[in-house]
Amino acid sequence: MAEPGLLPRLLKRLLGRTELPSAASVNDSALPLTAWASLSGRPHDYDPGRVQELYADALTAWRRNPIAWRIISITTDYVVGDRIRLSSPHRSLQRFISAFWNHPKNRMDLRLEAMCEELARAGDLFVLLFRNEQDGMSYLRFVTKDRITRIETAPNDWETELSYEETAPDGERRVWLSPAHPASHEAAAVMLHYAVNRPLGALLGEGDLTTMIPWLQRYSRMLEDRVRLHWAMRAFLWVVTVPAGKIRTKQEQYRLPPEPGSIVVKDEAEKWEVYAPTLHGADASHDLKAVRGMIDAGSGYPPHWRGEAADTNLATATAMQSPTERHLLRRQQYFAFMLQDIVYHAYQRAAELGRVRRLPTGDYSRLFELSVPDISRADNQALARSARDLAECLATVRSGWSGQSRTFDRLLLKLVFRFAGAPQDERVLDQVLEELDGPGEAASAQAASTGLAQQAAPRACGL
Repeated sequence: MAEPGLLPRLLKRLLGRTELPSAASVNDSALPLTAWASLSGRPHDYDPGRVQELYADALTAWRRNPIAWRIISITTDYVVGDRIRLSSPHRSLQRFISAFWNHPKNRMDLRLEAMCEELARAGDLFVLLFRNEQDGMSYLRFVTKDRITRIETAPNDWETELSYEETAPDGERRVWLSPAHPASHEAAAVMLHYAVNRPLGALLGEGDLTTMIPWLQRYSRMLEDRVRLHWAMRAFLWVVTVPAGKIRTKQEQYRLPPEPGSIVVKDEAEKWEVYAPTLHGADASHDLKAVRGMIDAGSGYPPHWRGEAADTNLATATAMQSPTERHLLRRQQYFAFMLQDIVYHAYQRAAELGRVRRLPTGDYSRLFELSVPDISRADNQALARSARDLAECLATVRSGWSGQSRTFDRLLLKLVFRFAGAPQDERVLDQVLEELDGPGEAASAQAASTGLAQQAAPRACGL
């Protein structure tokens, strides 16, 4: 077999690199699938080895790949925003929220960013609530997903999680009880589990980077190869052709290549040629764009969100944002539920010791009031216009009547607040109408309610 030419051998030396085995190849060779049991005992969940592999790959991609880092960062920027405020109309719960949220061992405002990033990166968040037996306050801590090796559920309800088994790096195992476990009130700490991108029938979720990691790896390797090839473009070889009788003499003469700018005098029997790699850079642009398209499809974020405007215009960019904003809104709603659930269980743990009054209900919509940042600021303008137009239309209809209709006034307020993006409970509407029907104001109640409806839209949106 003939040896490859000088130039191919040079390129092989310049571009050659030792490929490290991927996490999948290491685990497949070292840990056969038959050696693992499913983490939850259900066929829809990964085995612990696969869970650790996916978690490590996502963490490595987030640390080393700028695109992966930006995808997680965008999610956090929109979901958490500048601040999330949690409050309650119940005095005892409000006092507990203030103490729990701002406690030196919790400092929730500083934890929200890391919690959102871990949830998006790993797909799961395991929260520990350590209870202080003296005052009933709970302290927040976390266990990473790769250390959870077993989840026990109720025999007749797999959605009711009872306990979690944690395996430390030194091999020590520890079992954490969930609030649903019968003995959880005696435990010093309980574990809460939250998951996103969870298939139906599985206990564990999947991170936002899971489907993109293979394409991120391919894109990184393609870019690295292009960088190496462009560097190799600056390398070249001098090939000097001389008569056969002068080969040894010329080899010794040109043992060192001429310095740049030097002058070489030769006769007509000596021929100099330069050999350099030929790189068709434009041929790779289509492949790179196709791989980026797979990454963008997996993230759900349009290309201009990560700084690649390309040929995107304003109309196209606006149309691209609608599906993305809906996805971010769903993630924000789940993140808000998670915060409410954490505070609720921390409060219940204090109530078990008699440190606080028990809550009258478990309905989070009645217990908590949540203020979250807007996913899209453009929605405020659209809501304000629709509420204003509706209020003017209903006020015009109402002005043509000679009598009064409390039912219509109630419907008017309800629709205006709804279209303004701030729907109110029935009891709030009743309270507004009762205040308008106060003593000595019965004659002007109708006009006042109409004026309130006209002003509700711009006031509700801060206009």
